[in-house]
Amino acid sequence: MDSWVADLTSDLLWAEDIPSAQASFRRFARLANVDYYAYGNSRPGLEHPYIDSTYPDAWMAHYLANRYQYIDPVVLEAQRSHLAFAWRFLLNRPGGLSADQRKLFAEAAEFGIRDGFTIPFHTAEGCIAMLSYAFASLDELKEVMNAQSKLKLLAVYYHTAVERLLDVQIPEDELSAMERQCLTGIANGHSLWEISGRIHRPEPDVAGALRSAREKLGTATTAQAVAKAITQGLIAP
Repeated sequence: MDSWVADLTSDLLWAEDIPSAQASFRRFARLANVDYYAYGNSRPGLEHPYIDSTYPDAWMAHYLANRYQYIDPVVLEAQRSHLAFAWRFLLNRPGGLSADQRKLFAEAAEFGIRDGFTIPFHTAEGCIAMLSYAFASLDELKEVMNAQSKLKLLAVYYHTAVERLLDVQIPEDELSAMERQCLTGIANGHSLWEISGRIHRPEPDVAGALRSAREKLGTATTAQAVAKAITQGLIAP
């Protein structure tokens, strides 16, 4: 274990760029007998969420095309919980899953994703990232869960490396990439729902970005914020 942690630190935690961190993480995941994982980071200031996944490409395309990220019980639980959790426990909760959520799980199983567990990462702003390990069967999950502490440590190291390498420190009075995107969407006549779909973020996040942009620009309305942003060259007319 000590040797494994030392290798993890030198290869992953001190990675010099995102591709190196991804390659190191995938190598350690394979050593832990994990074929499928998905990591997503939507920390404030990112123009687009950072996603790294070994899920089948066809499944990822289908998932995003159907906007499943907004009903996925795994995503919703990660937003609520600060603790790692197994997906199967979501099936046994009072009230269970909706018909659409059960359909999501059934479709994922067709691509070989039948079970898993997820580690959420929270800050004061809420859940900013999550990493899911997925498996083709319960037997695979049980076998890998014997090394659960290793997988949790691996997830923490990868998340820490990504947070450092994304390096999106933004001055408090400067519009973030997301705020500019949302203002541009309003300027082009798009609704909150349309902007949400375009940038793959939930509508409350879009509304929050517009509110933050109004505060930074010192305007009372979104229309005034759009006009001021255009005048100052912060977004294209």
